[in-house]
Amino acid sequence: MKNISMRPGTLFLIGAIVLAAATAYFFYDYLQQVSRPKAAPERQVVMSVVAIPARQPIKPEMVRMYPVPQKMLLTNSVAKLEDVVGKWTVAAIKPFEQIRLSDIAEKSKLPGLAPSIPPGKRAITIGISDTRGVAGAIFPGDHVDIMANLKDASRGEQVVQVPLQNMLVLAVDKNITDPTVGANSSLTLCASPEEAQLIAIAEESGAIRVMLRSRGDDTVVEGSGVSINEYLGSRSPKKQPKEEQPRVQPQVPPAPPAPPAPPPGPPVIKKTIHTGRDSKTFEVPMSKEKEAK
Repeated sequence: MKNISMRPGTLFLIGAIVLAAATAYFFYDYLQQVSRPKAAPERQVVMSVVAIPARQPIKPEMVRMYPVPQKMLLTNSVAKLEDVVGKWTVAAIKPFEQIRLSDIAEKSKLPGLAPSIPPGKRAITIGISDTRGVAGAIFPGDHVDIMANLKDASRGEQVVQVPLQNMLVLAVDKNITDPTVGANSSLTLCASPEEAQLIAIAEESGAIRVMLRSRGDDTVVEGSGVSINEYLGSRSPKKQPKEEQPRVQPQVPPAPPAPPAPPPGPPVIKKTIHTGRDSKTFEVPMSKEKEAK
């Protein structure tokens, strides 16, 4: 067998071809990588699956986690379900919309009074002044009593009453939450429909005043009110009752003795006279001679 020997030029040519092929391969792979679209980075965020109205609580079935490309993320988008469920919507949220921190809030921090009104209650506003509203010392969250000067038809006079007690103050003037601003011109109270009617009657019928309660005092004072006559009568000194003098029984004179009985009359004799079919009986006094016999 003959030894195959290659010339140096042939080896160099073969090496050049192999190197060129490898270079072409790597260059082609590089071009493929450059031309291939890269997957954009994503992030899991909370999105709505249904339309959620404004000022409504968010329930678990209303939201879900979805991957969103980084470049499509909204500012302050929420990344945890527990940070959304149970919160209230500040504004309406459309289906498949990212939920942001600015879209939700605690019920007590929602703007407006409606979230703060308990079921079955209403908000009603009354006008006050410094002298009728404790000189600006009433704040949201306080409790007050309403005192009214009303006409009592049964008594025929003005009577000061306290028809409503322990009323919750929802807002003062236009302030709902600021604890440093007291009431100057108006109070918004939490009342039942019946209590709201009493407030309207008290405002229309007479002057009202507001009395501030201390925190934690929920006592209710019973009473039908007091009039000026009753007030003045209670303050006037009470008259001492006069001592009763013993009554003197009048002297009754004794009755006169009864007169003696009259003497018995003389004895009589009955005589009968017959006239035909008729008869008559007469009593004839007996003479003394016949009586002696």
